[in-house]
Parts: sequence; C-alpha cells; structure tokens
Amino acid sequence: MKKKSNRHKYLIHASGIAGILILLLLRIIVRQIHNERVKLREQEENVFSLYHRQNDEFEDSPAQEHPALKPAKQSAPSPERKLARQPTESSAFREKEQHVENKQHVKQLTTYRLHTPMGVELNTADSAELVTLYGIGPYYATKILEYRARLGGFAVPEQLLEIKGFDTERLEGFYDHVFTDTSFIKKLDLKTASEDRLANHLYIGRYLARCIVRYRESIGPDSCSLEHLVRDGILSTEQARKIGWYLH
Repeated sequence: MKKKSNRHKYLIHASGIAGILILLLLRIIVRQIHNERVKLREQEENVFSLYHRQNDEFEDSPAQEHPALKPAKQSAPSPERKLARQPTESSAFREKEQHVENKQHVKQLTTYRLHTPMGVELNTADSAELVTLYGIGPYYATKILEYRARLGGFAVPEQLLEIKGFDTERLEGFYDHVFTDTSFIKKLDLKTASEDRLANHLYIGRYLARCIVRYRESIGPDSCSLEHLVRDGILSTEQARKIGWYLH
C-alpha cells in the first residue's frame, strides 16, 4: 500500500512539474510571436520612412547641370554682326513670352507628379490601396478593413484612431491623402431595427439597444427619433452624434 501511495504522489508531483513546464513553454512561444510582430511592424515603418525621406531629398536637392550640356564659350561678335543678329522688339518679346510659358508648363508637370495627393476613399479601398498610404503596411491594412466591416463604414478619417494601436502620428502621416464618402455607410432603420441588430453595432451595444427598443415601444415607431432620444435622456448629445451616422 505504501508503494502505491508513494507512486501516486510521484505521479501527481510529476504532473504538476509537467504542467508548469508547459505553461512556461507557452509563455516563451507567445513572447517570441509578439516580438516577431513588433519587429515586422518596425521594419514596415522604416521602409516607409526611408521611401519618403528619399522623395523629400529628391525634391529639395537642386538640379545639377551636366558639364557636357554647358554651352561653349564664344568670342564676342563684332558690332556689325551683333546688329545683324539682333531681333526686332516684337520678335524678342514673343520669344521671351514663349520661354516663360514653357518654363511654367514644365513646372506645372513637375508639381503635379510630385505633389498631387492620392485620393484613397476609406469606405471602398482594398488592402492594395491602403498599403500605399504612409505608415500603413499589411498589418494595419487588415485592421482597417476589419474595423470598417464591424462599424459599417467610416464617417470621418479620425475614426481610424479607434483601432487598437493606431495613434495620431500615424494618421497625420497620410491624413491629407484620404477621404470618406458617407453614402457607402451601412445604416440601420431606427424605427424598425431589432434589439439584436442595434446591439451588434460598435457604438450602441446591448444596454443602449434595449433602452432604444423599449422607448420606441412606449411612444411608437413614428415618434422615435434621435432628437427625442436626446430630449428624453436615452442618449447623450455625443452618443447621438456618433450613432447618428449609422441610423436613418
């Protein structure tokens, strides 16, 4: 009996040690995965920052004229030849005007190619379009698409800040290159939407959905509006402003 009891104790002790070792191994694996994700994110940010730094250096550096393109020095012409080659006043004016127009045309083309912003519409863009934005790699492109699907669409670009890990600095990097078309937002009918459908929205939740449905039942669907919900204390003004983008 003692041998069986000791063997049972050893088994329990060994099982406990094995469980602790498994937990430690899992923690090490999770930490390694986290570190790899952090490194991947830093590499993406470094690539984007390097790309934009090179573009800035290219725009700021003055153009250098190749020695082969420099005109050769010529001896001064004689007064007779100078008078013979001198164009009339109207001809000189036309040539100068044409030169200015050509110079402005070249400047406009250069400005267009270098500085015209990309217009990425946040409610229709796919991951291939999103990764063209400064600071957005495959990781954040996927996060944006997932959050857009859960939210029903973006009303303003600032809603990207609601994504976990998305900060103001990242948004400012491409803010001027994105816009939102609110006609693509998926809206709920405040007068007919069920409690479950309202509760599934990120800005509403189960508690507010239940309050809205009970309020609608008490006053009638036709009288249920955002204005009445605010007036009767069901929603705050801030809640109504955010939820209003997704109700009609």
